[in-house]
Amino acid sequence: MTIFGAVLFASFILSSCGGNSIESDAKKYAELMCKSQKLASKAAAGDMSAITESTKLISEAGSLAQEMEGKYKDAADYQKFTDAYLKAMGDCK
Repeated sequence: MTIFGAVLFASFILSSCGGNSIESDAKKYAELMCKSQKLASKAAAGDMSAITESTKLISEAGSLAQEMEGKYKDAADYQKFTDAYLKAMGDCK
């Protein structure tokens, strides 16, 4: 449950971002979040290595969110980022 909360928290932090390299930033973040979701499922089943890896990915996502927080502030960029992120998450399998 803690891992899921951290993933959700990282999602909200990054949701305030967007930009010209928006598509690549959104894709990178979506890939981290997708991997985290998959690992969270394994961790829920008791896989300790998945918990460790998921924690690492959450840390990476948080760092990426902080980096982009100052990079993208325009409302139009925010919307573009959100759209690109949702599209990339749709490809998460």
